[in-house]
Amino acid sequence: MKKILNDPVAFVQDTLSGIYYAHSDDVTFADGSKKAMVTKKRKAGKVALVTGGGSGHLPLFLGYIGEGMLDGCSVGEVFASPSVNDMLSVTKAVDNGAGVLYIYGNYCGDKMNFTMSAHQAEFESNIKVLSVLGMDDVAVEIPEHRRGIAGIFFVYKCAGAAAEEMLSLDECYRIAKKTADNLRTMGLSLSACTLPRVGRPSFEIAEDEMEIGMGIHGEPGIRRGKIKSANEITDELMAKILPELNLQSGDETAVLVNGLGATPLEEQYIVTKRIYEILSEKGIKIFHTYVGEHATSMEMAGLSITVLKLDSELKRLLAKPANAIMFKQFQLDTNKSYQPVNLTEHERKQEPFINQKPVEKSAETMLTAEDFVRYFAALKDMCDREKDELVRLDGVAGDGDLGLSMSDGFTSVQKYLSGKTFSDIGELFYRAGKDMQAAAASSMGTLLAFGFMGVGKAFKGKSEIHYKELGSLLEAFEEALKKLGGARVGDKTFLDGFDPAVLVLKDAMSDEEAKILLPKAYEAAKKGSDNTTTMLAKFGRIAFKGEESRSILDPGSVFASLMIKTLAEVLG
Repeated sequence: MKKILNDPVAFVQDTLSGIYYAHSDDVTFADGSKKAMVTKKRKAGKVALVTGGGSGHLPLFLGYIGEGMLDGCSVGEVFASPSVNDMLSVTKAVDNGAGVLYIYGNYCGDKMNFTMSAHQAEFESNIKVLSVLGMDDVAVEIPEHRRGIAGIFFVYKCAGAAAEEMLSLDECYRIAKKTADNLRTMGLSLSACTLPRVGRPSFEIAEDEMEIGMGIHGEPGIRRGKIKSANEITDELMAKILPELNLQSGDETAVLVNGLGATPLEEQYIVTKRIYEILSEKGIKIFHTYVGEHATSMEMAGLSITVLKLDSELKRLLAKPANAIMFKQFQLDTNKSYQPVNLTEHERKQEPFINQKPVEKSAETMLTAEDFVRYFAALKDMCDREKDELVRLDGVAGDGDLGLSMSDGFTSVQKYLSGKTFSDIGELFYRAGKDMQAAAASSMGTLLAFGFMGVGKAFKGKSEIHYKELGSLLEAFEEALKKLGGARVGDKTFLDGFDPAVLVLKDAMSDEEAKILLPKAYEAAKKGSDNTTTMLAKFGRIAFKGEESRSILDPGSVFASLMIKTLAEVLG
């Protein structure tokens, strides 16, 4: 069990203490029990909204205490129902003289304890209590047995707004019930979670499996099977949700994509994309979308989708501002007209280019633009071959994207150069750099792009160069990198695998000697790269490793040596 905690037995108490410290202006506790959390901001004559449930689901349940939402929450141990005494303490503490509305999930322990609390509140303090159950989980076929899961957020929001408008208890109950009746939820799990006091996962699921319809406590779902794509998962969930809401073209909805605790927002937004596609195809409008963790299950990986069918009343209430301790919302614009979003991308505009007439070499010892076009093609092939190894090396030293970004960059350059002919060597390199900067989304891609542009500036107007000028060409590339990146030889970067080749080729006194020196330039580059295993890194993510970086081979320098090797193979 890997968790940041003290004594597992004190997990809930420690959590609550932290919440009271962090939100001391907004919440306190009743009758000396931290598990009886109540708002500090009371309003005479206002209906009070109370919820409750087990810990382990933050921001559900207590995170929604605040203006425009809840007034109190009784808290249980992890995944366990709160006690009757704490519910009763919360009820008495938040009553403003207009009655109390209970909103909680359809679980046996909660139902019994909330019912007992309601009876005692009425008997002991003459507090009228009404109750609305969250029963939104369509994974359960029998409606009366359905679990309350993430959709209860919408019930809090709409009923809370109604209470803030000082509507009566009966009216708040009607709106809460109406909201609950018009929403449906379904989720899936990719992993188990670990209860602190148990110390092991609550169930077992294989790395390549998912469970469709699993409950937020690990209750079984509809089926278990192999993980599918985000679109396939979303289609399956929506196919269960939508038929029950009887949505028609032109209807308006609100959507909640809810992470269960360990699902990145990026993945939640991929699902959001598919939900929009499905509803748009049916002509169903989306007024507002909530994406993020609203009802979690400790560190469980997975998510749920909730769809709320709106009418003008629910839309107005949903749009109201809220200021809860773990949820904030400004007033939403209910008058905005629904406009389908057009996400069609247009191809990047390319600068006009008229093919230049290729240059006939004045001698075999000369190089033209066409030679460097072949070089760029060979760089693309090299990146394809070495991609996985570069990913591995960069995974040790950085974020692991070097092989991917270089492959993307040089594939794009090759595509751009295809069908074009050049006479101007400088223009060739400059245009290759321009394409690289757009295609290779990484710091290395930006550096190489600037390096190619540096060559373009230095060799503009040249239709052919001598072999012995290769050293100067590589030097122009290197100087551009130094100017943009700020690194120097010895800093454990790309330059340490590149500069040795520059030095070798700069010594060439003739074209013939330069051609002979190309393999030696690669040998020097390879040696320079190998030597980075003894260097202290001063740039990039690897620099944060400090002395530990001395034992790591720099992936940028490896790529530099491969560029020199490719140059030797093409021009040697």
